[in-house]
Amino acid sequence: MRIEFLVFAVLFLCAPKVLQGQYDPMVTAGKYWIYLNYYLSADEDLLPVSGHAISFQGDTIINSISYNKVYKHILKGGHPCMYPPCWQFTYPYQTESKSLISFIREDTLTKKLYNLPISPFGFCDTTEHLIFDFSLSVGDTVNSCIYDYIHASSITETLGGIVDSIGVLEVFGKTRNTIFTTGFDNGGHGGQDPAVTRISIVEGVGLEWNGLFFDPLSPLVDFCEDETGFCQLLVSNYPVEMTKEINLFPNPATHQVQISTEEEELKVVRIYTMVGILKAEFLNTNTIDLSNLVEGVYLVEITFANDERIVKKIIKEN
Repeated sequence: MRIEFLVFAVLFLCAPKVLQGQYDPMVTAGKYWIYLNYYLSADEDLLPVSGHAISFQGDTIINSISYNKVYKHILKGGHPCMYPPCWQFTYPYQTESKSLISFIREDTLTKKLYNLPISPFGFCDTTEHLIFDFSLSVGDTVNSCIYDYIHASSITETLGGIVDSIGVLEVFGKTRNTIFTTGFDNGGHGGQDPAVTRISIVEGVGLEWNGLFFDPLSPLVDFCEDETGFCQLLVSNYPVEMTKEINLFPNPATHQVQISTEEEELKVVRIYTMVGILKAEFLNTNTIDLSNLVEGVYLVEITFANDERIVKKIIKEN
């Protein structure tokens, strides 16, 4: 009897740890992820320029698969300083407009979340891709979307992107199941001076510093859900804007690129590296010049006159 007990104890202690308790779904109505958007200047200064929120509203069927609709809300704010930009939110949060940006589905049985973007976000693919997998155990490798974003392959002093522990974390007023790994902390620094650190992947929230979608220049600054009592402050009667048709051509390109859009006026176009370093900026023009860029993949951030922002990928060839 004692031997059987010891065998059981060894097996229990050596078994891979997994998240325990009831799964906290990500895709539920009434949740809002609040982001502060930064601009990285030529002097590598981080300047806050706008804010937005992400939420789910309604569902749809695509290729016989059920998805929830993902909306981006442009939030009201201003620059209460002598030398802008120094953008701050208007409180309580208020939406100026909202647009449909992607479709998302969650399998609560396998604890996996898939995203189908309408246009590229600057990470992963334009086709449906896995963005979160909460079924992982200690020793597993995180999914490729997160692995690439945290630059796990660039870490030399330890194994990056490997689940090193599983536990709980107090995040936005609630104790939540969390997967811990190691990577470059892009979001915690707003895209500036990323450092190798512990990465927290939180049930119901996403990446601790980036939430649902990953952008080193848009860190997650707030999060609310119905039970917190604050989400109703985001309710808006503004009409839904149709997603703008944006095309960059040629793509790939060697020199000049034209931006084709239904929008009459472009406010500013900025070109970033895949890790968020600003390489070029163009004001009030539909033509951008890639001549001074080295070969590679870049993010083109297009800001319209109403401050709505869209990010597209472009390939620079020699």
